[in-house]
Amino acid sequence: MSVRSNRTARATAMASVLAVGLFTVFVGCAPTTYETSASTTVVAATTTIPTGPVDELLPRLRQTMLTLSSFIGPNASGSTTSGKNEVLAEIEALWSAAETEVTSLSPESAESIGRMVDLARTAVERNRPADADKAAKFAGAVIDQLLG
Repeated sequence: MSVRSNRTARATAMASVLAVGLFTVFVGCAPTTYETSASTTVVAATTTIPTGPVDELLPRLRQTMLTLSSFIGPNASGSTTSGKNEVLAEIEALWSAAETEVTSLSPESAESIGRMVDLARTAVERNRPADADKAAKFAGAVIDQLLG
């Protein structure tokens, strides 16, 4: 094979590669269309911070924490009940309302209950009903001891 035909073969090969590359770029750059007929509605969740004395708020907190796991795990039919985020929001609101007074009564109890509220949050985020049960059990024990 001569040097000239070797150069021609290389040039042809390079031209083919370039043509395929350009074709891919132009075919891959099809115009983008956006669907404008669909509308989305954003609904903001609102949580009212409960008020009242600790001896009313903490039993409500315990009871709400006891229901949380039923919203996380599947029920007997295999489906999961919706509403775990709302239950968690209520737990956090109840704790927010009681935390200052509990801290003044017993900083250790406040720290323990706060950790259990954090565990309830983790249970919802990681979809772990056993963590929700554990949080309810230990928070309930601390609440019973505090309110004794």
